[in-house]
Amino acid sequence: MDEVVAMSAARERFRQVISKDTCTLAANIFDPLSASIAHLLEYEVCVLSGSVGKVANLGVPDIVLSNMSDVVDHCRRITRIADVSLMVDAEDGFGNAVNVSRTVREMEAAGVSAIEIEDNVVPKQFNVARPGLVSTEEQVGKLKAAVAARTDPTTVIVARSAALGECSMEEAVERIKAYSETGAEAVMLTGCKSRAQLQAIHQVTSLPICVLSPPADARTDLAFLAANGVRILMLGNPTFAVAVKAIYDSLKHLKDGNALEDLAERQASSALLRVVNHTDEFIGLQEKYLRP
Repeated sequence: MDEVVAMSAARERFRQVISKDTCTLAANIFDPLSASIAHLLEYEVCVLSGSVGKVANLGVPDIVLSNMSDVVDHCRRITRIADVSLMVDAEDGFGNAVNVSRTVREMEAAGVSAIEIEDNVVPKQFNVARPGLVSTEEQVGKLKAAVAARTDPTTVIVARSAALGECSMEEAVERIKAYSETGAEAVMLTGCKSRAQLQAIHQVTSLPICVLSPPADARTDLAFLAANGVRILMLGNPTFAVAVKAIYDSLKHLKDGNALEDLAERQASSALLRVVNHTDEFIGLQEKYLRP
């Protein structure tokens, strides 16, 4: 399939997910391998968050500022090997509204289906837990710039907001109302603490809602989430944490002098490895194009 056609097809699949009246669980992935596994398991949407993206790609924590090129290259490696609809955390757009325009163009070229632009202030120093939010006016300008920058109209701009955890409910509602009028086609909420907050946001926007780690009593209540406009549910990054522990435990097991055979049951089968590393696909290319 032509690369441009493949990108558009992935974006159309993302749009189909957010246009349904049901809530879809996204796969929070962190690299091409995890994206390939999510595709194998038929997840409809993959999400690359900034926190795990930084440590998986650069080996640094979320308090370190990555640049736009770091994230774009990471996305390109994911979409090139895995046919997934990828939503990416583009942080604050990596600068002002003009920088946001470039970020959108570059991420589109990398095959991203949906681009989150958040309203958090990017801290200028390490270890700032709650840097606050940019003004509503600044965020509205960024979102409008993001929408205008698209070269493919099927790319979805997502207005990401931490307002529920950073300011009063009244201000959070007003922010979401303003963001919803920018041309962005979805809203992403972080810091949601209660069902009532989610219901209040749903009342002021007709846009599809994406929620990161909603209240514990709502995480498995897909009917409630769907009834309140939630179309994509994200449960954080447990897959990444599990993978890190598995790597640590296996390396320590061997370093401590334990037997390789003890790890046999914890290892992926050769058949599964063959699928996730696309062995048959590349053998097919060899057979089709290599000549003695």
